[in-house]
Parts: sequence; C-alpha cells; structure tokens
Amino acid sequence: MKKVKIINFLINPITMNQLINKIKLWRNFKNKSHYICISSVHGCIESYFDKNFKKAHNAADIAVPDGRPIYWALRILGSNKAQHLPGYLVTKKICELANERNFKIGLYGSTLKNQNFFIKSIKRKYNKIDFSYKYSPPFRKLSKLEKKKIQKSINKSNIDILFVVLGAPKQDMWMHENKNKLKCVMVGIGAAMDFISGNKILPPKILEYMGLAWLFRLMAEPRRLFWRYFSIIFIFIFLFLLQITGLKKFK
Repeated sequence: MKKVKIINFLINPITMNQLINKIKLWRNFKNKSHYICISSVHGCIESYFDKNFKKAHNAADIAVPDGRPIYWALRILGSNKAQHLPGYLVTKKICELANERNFKIGLYGSTLKNQNFFIKSIKRKYNKIDFSYKYSPPFRKLSKLEKKKIQKSINKSNIDILFVVLGAPKQDMWMHENKNKLKCVMVGIGAAMDFISGNKILPPKILEYMGLAWLFRLMAEPRRLFWRYFSIIFIFIFLFLLQITGLKKFK
C-alpha cells in the first residue's frame, strides 16, 4: 500500500475501512504474519534519532496516523483521503471485526491486571470475542530460549490477531523482530489498552480534533510529560518545515 514520508517516517494515508478490509484479507492466509504500527509524533521523532526504530517502523505492512499532527502532515503533503486513526479507535474496530468473524485475539505486554481490565471492558460490548492468549513479559531482556518459547506458545494458540502492548518504540521493534516467526496479524496498540480499560482518561473529542490531546495528557501527568511533549512538538514542527520547504532532504 502507498506510504507517505513525514520527515523519515513512512505512514499509510488510509481509511478505517481499508484497514479492516486488509486485515480480513490477511486472515485468509494464516501461514503469513503481518504487523501494523499505530504512529504518533513521538514515534516520528524517535525514528529520526534511532535508525533501528526507523527500520522497524518503516518495514511495517501498515502504519496508521494515530496522532492528529501526523494526520495533518499527510493532508499537507497531498493525501486528502487519509483519515485520522487513533489507537483506541483502531483497537475497538478490530475487536468489532473479531467479534463478527470469530477471530481469536491474543495480548502480549502490559501487566496481567491491565490485561484483565482490558478484556473485561471489551467483553461488555463484544461478548463473543475469544481471548485465546495473554502474556505479560518480565521487565528485562529475554533470553533466546525464552523468546522461542513465547513464539511457540503464540503460534500454538492459533490466534488471528495479537495486540502488542509494549509502548513505542519497543513494540514496533518487537513486531519487526517476530515478523517471520509468528502466524498472526500483530498490532502495536500501546496506550490504547489503558484508555479502553479505564486506567487512563481519554481526552475530550474537541481537544483531539484540534490536535490538543497532548495538552490534556500533560495536565494529567505534568511532571512526567512536560519536557517530553514540548521538546518533541518543537522538533517535529522544525523538521517538518524543513521538509515541506525543501531545505532538507530526509533519507
């Protein structure tokens, strides 16, 4: 599918219907794996400074515009049919699809407590969903043997879709590493699990539409997010202006 370069971040100018139809098509060929990145401004700047993350993200089968500024950048660059696809909405739509098609869902990442909250929340609306696999990895580097055991257990579960909840850039790099070892569609949902399960409050729709969801989150966690958000936003605007004015070519 077509991808558009935003700085050096490749994003698909895609609609929700196109995304869901692609997942349906992939599940007709369960001997192959695919992965979907849900891409934000934070990830865009991470990719500029981290070549390994850039490689992992840009190799994704699909990367959707999670952040409103990423969506606006697509529109500025001429992708007028692109839709803004925030992670929580993508996750809910995939759960709706799984409920309709009897797709099996797996969870990899976060804590078991958060996973259980998420499952309970999803099942309130989509009660036919089968969560056939869940695993909360330890907060350390895994050995080769542990990685192989995890890959084997995921494949043995015969899931159709695996929600990967490690946060960017870790989840994107994990999906890239496991692309040819798993037989499912991997989706890096990150904070969407917390929003859907109620551990974090979603910003009001008007702030999301205005591209100010970050401001709502900043007010909720000022100490943790202040420097991160302001530095990322400044760098993103500066680099994107260099791109659209032609003052700098990004590889």
